[in-house]
Amino acid sequence: MRNDGRIGESQLSELRNMRVLLEEARVLARNLAYHRRARLEDLVGQALEEVDRQIEELRGPQRIERDGPV
Repeated sequence: MRNDGRIGESQLSELRNMRVLLEEARVLARNLAYHRRARLEDLVGQALEEVDRQIEELRGPQRIERDGPV
């Protein structure tokens, strides 16, 4: 495996771990007062969307390498 492949896998693993932590934060936020909860859930949702985008971005080049050019 090439070095940048290992780096990509490491980044992907870190993003997946971050996603799990953000999901846990979302669950914990449900115990907050409504106005604080709504704001925090919005921020966590935005962070989750960004993490998902980065995961897909990292997977994109690997899909091309594995499956061949589109």
